[in-house]
Amino acid sequence: MYLILNKKFKKGLIAAAIAVPIIIIAVVIACVINGNSVCKLSRAGIEDNGAVTLISHRGLNKLAPENTLEAAAKSAEYGYGYVEFDIRRTKDGMWVLMHDEDIDRMTDGEGKVGDLTYKQIISCRIDEGKNLKDALSYVITVPTLEQMLAVCSEKSLKPVIEIKDGGTEHIPELLNFIAARRNTDMMIISFDREQIEYISTLISTGKTTFIQETVELYWLTNNLDGETLETAAKTPEIGVSFNGNKAGTQKEIDAFTEKGIKLACWTIDSPSKLEKLYERGITTFTTNRIVYNTAEE
Repeated sequence: MYLILNKKFKKGLIAAAIAVPIIIIAVVIACVINGNSVCKLSRAGIEDNGAVTLISHRGLNKLAPENTLEAAAKSAEYGYGYVEFDIRRTKDGMWVLMHDEDIDRMTDGEGKVGDLTYKQIISCRIDEGKNLKDALSYVITVPTLEQMLAVCSEKSLKPVIEIKDGGTEHIPELLNFIAARRNTDMMIISFDREQIEYISTLISTGKTTFIQETVELYWLTNNLDGETLETAAKTPEIGVSFNGNKAGTQKEIDAFTEKGIKLACWTIDSPSKLEKLYERGITTFTTNRIVYNTAEE
């Protein structure tokens, strides 16, 4: 890999080399000031690491750019067992990692993922994110789903795949693609209820090579209101992952668990919030920064 200059620092290698140590120190200080340092699980009142399932949100994005292989590797380094990442389909049918509909925020290119070919996307470099912005860096490009699944296998991480594109047109193709590369111990999640129900049907009827018991499905939702409960109760084998900063009272949680609906929540970065939800019966959390084994904060 080759070092290249960030687009904001093009005044010469000598000036950049001098600036790098200063920038790195500034980034570290900024992270501490902004509360971006990772936290010990014990801060949430939980001493037994096996009591909860922690999912790193878009990889450990406080230490590496989101939705990158580097962020996944950091997840493994800091003790996560699961890594969540977002996928979208390119114009020519490649599945790549990107949260946003377009590549503008995360790369030096622009345009919607669905309007660009893989070759066009791979020609751009990620120029935002921790340990990258405003500094020299290795070239990091948008990874493919295949590359991320390979890293998950290598690092013993269980993938949590969020499908960002709506609809069901390409779902059979996607499931077959994933199953050919990994057929066990994963989660597939989406805000699109129809999409998740369709995936559940394909798996349960044997129309993919997935083994049903090894793939957890979650419908993403902001609320745990009555309407959400009514919808979820129709197919209780599909879990509900809710916004833990907007929902999650004891009454709401009890209403879902009484119907046999498994619950998870996102995105919990506050140890006190995690502790409260844990006490109410939630054991699966997506988080940006609460990890098992940090030596210090």
